[in-house]
Amino acid sequence: MNVVLRPQRNLDIKGASMLQQRVVNLKPIAENSIWVIDLVEVNVIDHFGLTALMMIRRAARQHHCRLYLIHVKQSVRYMLDITELSPRFEFLETIDEVLGEKIRLLLC
Repeated sequence: MNVVLRPQRNLDIKGASMLQQRVVNLKPIAENSIWVIDLVEVNVIDHFGLTALMMIRRAARQHHCRLYLIHVKQSVRYMLDITELSPRFEFLETIDEVLGEKIRLLLC
């Protein structure tokens, strides 16, 4: 099953923690599925949010899943760029680029 995670707040200490908890609680994780983090509601990301994204990236890799970021605002992209984390992620313009199957939307 493909998963779309959509944080409902900025990825600060609280928002990052909620996002990480959603990923930890994903059971079962189907190998070779697609994970999309939809950042449409995220205007600000701090080091807690960056750490959460890296943790999710590691979890996706452990389960042989593809991870994409979508709807990345300029302020969030700037933080990814200055921390040199941008090359570690794949970015999408639209979710249709990768998801043609059923998805599970998780608000966090």
